[in-house]
This record gives sequence, structure tokens and C-alpha cells, in this order.
Amino acid sequence: MKIRRQEGYLLQKIGNTYHLLPYGQKIADQKRGMELNETALVLWEALEQPQTMEELAAKTAAYYEIPEGGQEELAKDIAAFVQELIAFGAVRRELGCSVGMCEGRLEIAGLEIAVYGAKGCIPKQLGAFRSADDNSGKKMPDLTLELAERMPESHQNGTLLIRNKDLTVCTWEEGYVLRFDALENIYEIWMKEDGSYARIYYRRPMKEEEQDSLFLAIRPVFLFLAQRKGMFALHSASLLYLEKAWLFSGPSGMGKSTHAALWKKLFNTPYLNGDLNLIGKEGNHFWVYGIPWCGTSEIFTTEKKELGGIILLEKAAAEEIVSLKKEQKTLRVMQRMISPPWTAELMVKNLKFAEAIAEEKPVYFLRCTKNDTAAEVMHQKITDDEKKVQEAGR
Repeated sequence: MKIRRQEGYLLQKIGNTYHLLPYGQKIADQKRGMELNETALVLWEALEQPQTMEELAAKTAAYYEIPEGGQEELAKDIAAFVQELIAFGAVRRELGCSVGMCEGRLEIAGLEIAVYGAKGCIPKQLGAFRSADDNSGKKMPDLTLELAERMPESHQNGTLLIRNKDLTVCTWEEGYVLRFDALENIYEIWMKEDGSYARIYYRRPMKEEEQDSLFLAIRPVFLFLAQRKGMFALHSASLLYLEKAWLFSGPSGMGKSTHAALWKKLFNTPYLNGDLNLIGKEGNHFWVYGIPWCGTSEIFTTEKKELGGIILLEKAAAEEIVSLKKEQKTLRVMQRMISPPWTAELMVKNLKFAEAIAEEKPVYFLRCTKNDTAAEVMHQKITDDEKKVQEAGR
């Protein structure tokens, strides 16, 4: 475990005494100053670069020329002082070093997630994705998720990337900071730049509406990691037809769920996900992976299915399938993605993946009503096109 300094503290000598004085955000957080004795000053100066506890003890022992026999007691004193500095907010544990026992492992879309936190901290909505090899610890997880049931010792500001009523994202020296104004019991998320580690600071839910907060807060962390691994999320409802996943997407209120329900009623097609679908490519095939996030529909699957195609919906007075140019397909698919577009680099990732889908898979644009005929027209078109694909492959 490495310890590193927090920004926002200034070392100043006042008279014959050294003080750590907060400034900027630390003043806003009502942090106080701290007087440093000689040993504390040695430790603070050693922390100019991140250090492990062992490195701090070795440097302090060398400074005071303490023999090996006296270093065990020194190490205890240093550990106690470091905890005092952490509580004070002047230093922090570097992201990437979890504490305590692993509460469980998840497997979502082929990604392994190790969860650390209080007993029972894993949201119930993730139960279907618990790994059978929960406590093996043999495989290095793709994501280590630390659920810290407390307020952060200090707030990180960094550089603002996005801010809306639901989410604020900033960059900082270790990666990203996420805040959710709409989720009262989620304080902050600190996430490494590569998405391999995230620490969620939260308060145990006290009201019924807070029960789902932790589950919702984990979603952007997972989607960021999935994007890094080449999987992208499309706001859409999905169903299974001809052993393939077909995704229906459109602006809010367009009726994607209604359209999927029409297919269920008329053609008895099984639902896959009611609100969000994760797409990736393995070899020459695109796949739709089962994920737990599904809006308020409570419809999801743990399985993966080959992607059949995407149907973009628009309200109209009558049914009409409109032909789109490739660039139109690319832009419309990208605009329906909710994989993080926080930076230009991330936006380009989304665009390139949407372009790959537009080049290789059917992307239909259906102007339609909410009547049975909308599903019948689209069903006939997909059936005919899939038959042609099969005949061409013989």
C-alpha cells in the first residue's frame, strides 16, 4: 500500500515551528492546520513521492540511525501517525490498494470484478452475476471495487469534464472523480485512469429511495471499464429473434419498450434487456452481453447473444422503413450510446465502434406508430433479410 500527499496543504515555518496549512478546497472543507514535530516533518518530506509504509519506516530509521532491533516499534509509531494524517486529510491511500477482505466476486460481460467492503455491501441487483469462484482470489480481476462506507477524508476537485443534474466528472492526478447530485448517499467515486480500480464513498441507505443508489453508482464505473475493453453501451430495449439479439432504440418516450412488447405479444420473442445493451466484437462477430442495468424494466439476462441488428425508431403517422446512408447510421447509433464521452479520446472510441456496426450489421430506421402494424412491418423486413443472408452463405 502506498501513501501519497493530498493537494491543498502548504508547509510553512512560523517562528521555530513547522505547520501544514490548508488552502483552497481544503479551507472550504473546513480543514484545520497541523503542527509538525521533527519526526512528522521527516515523514512529510519523505512523502514528496508516494511511499509504502515499509519505505517510510526505512527512511525514518536511516535518518535517526535506529538499529534493526528498534525498528519494529518505529514502524508502529509511523503507522499511527500516517493514520492521523489520513484522518486529517493531508495524505491518502493511493488508489489500487484495497483494505480488508474481498466480500465477493462478480462476472459481468466476461469482466471479473472483486468487491471489497462491509459484509453484505454488494447490491442485491448484482446477485445473478456473482461468480461461482467467489473467494478464490486466483485470477487478477479486471476491476477492484472498494465500497467505503464513510465520507472521503478530503474532496478532490481536478479539472471539470462534464456537469449535469445527474453526474459531475473531473480528472485528477490518479484518474477521475465522479459525483452524483441526485444520489444523496453517494459522496464521491475515485477511479484510476485505466478503470482497473475504483473507490466508492457512500453512506448506508437510510431511505427507501436510496436503496438503489450504490447499484446505480457502480454503472458508470463498469461502463468506463467496458469501453476500455472494447464494449459499448447502447440505450435500447432488446429481444431474441432467430437466435440473435435485436436492439430497438430511440429518444426518450419514443416507445422502444412498447415496440419490444408488441413483438412479444405477436411473435412471442423473449426479452433480453429492457433499457440498456452492451455490445462488443469477438473475431468477426458482434455480441450483446448480459448486464444487470436495465432501467426500471427489471428485464435483463446474464447470457450473451450474437447481435442481429439495430432498429432506430421515430414516431410517425404510418409505418415506413427509411434507407439511411452509412454515415447517418454511424451518427445515429453513436448518439444513442451512453458509454462515457467525457473526453475527445473517449468520444472517438464511441464513434469508431458505431462506424464498425454501421459497416457490418443491419441498422434500420423505422418511422412508425405504436400499433401492431409497426412490429409486423419490421418483423417481415428482418425475416426477409435474414433469409437472404442464410441463402447467400450456403
